[in-house]
Amino acid sequence: MNDYDVLVVGAGPSGSEAAWALVGRGLRVGLVTDSLDSVYRLENAPTGAPPEGSLLAEVAASDPWELHRRAKYALEAQERLHLFQSSVVELWLDGRRAAGVRTWEGFGYRAGAVVLAVGSFLGAQLAAGALEEAAGRLGEAAYPDLYEHLRGLGFAFDSDRYEVPAAQGAPAYSVRFQRFAAGEWEPASGRLARFAGLYAAGRVVLGHTAAEARAASGLVLGRALDPGGRE
Repeated sequence: MNDYDVLVVGAGPSGSEAAWALVGRGLRVGLVTDSLDSVYRLENAPTGAPPEGSLLAEVAASDPWELHRRAKYALEAQERLHLFQSSVVELWLDGRRAAGVRTWEGFGYRAGAVVLAVGSFLGAQLAAGALEEAAGRLGEAAYPDLYEHLRGLGFAFDSDRYEVPAAQGAPAYSVRFQRFAAGEWEPASGRLARFAGLYAAGRVVLGHTAAEARAASGLVLGRALDPGGRE
């Protein structure tokens, strides 16, 4: 499938939950991630109650890697959902409407609406001891293309940051990343106002919050989004 009702960019908690809710409504969904190994990957085990009806509640795993495995399996089992690995570098625009995305690999994918749920990977810088690199999570590069493309379209951003303690042999690290400035998005709908058909969820609008809050952000958006709407 190269054409979708909705394309979701990013398969963390917010993107995965948005895709889960959208496909549950019978829509054709493309869920694209830089790495299939990071689908619903959390830095730490969730501690709060999962949102009702969420994928997080469905897979019910406290270990982060088991949660990743179960969530990926559940998403791949959905007939109307295409989970695939690719690096999105820019929006595919039709005038003032988001009509899909283009990837680093040279492919274009069209959709009735686009959801940006790229977490901490916009303009990201990771610091671990003396190490500093462009990464949105330990071991995962943050490619600058999409961030620079969005800046070129006039979007404004604010800096945010989160820290992860050392665990299971991995060092402690911190990530500084960019999120859309408050005036760029509508909290009630998740819509990015500069272009019709363009939405955002999770860290990229909320900043760093608990995994359950990021999951709820995607779930609410996926339940309400109208890909055929003409804003």
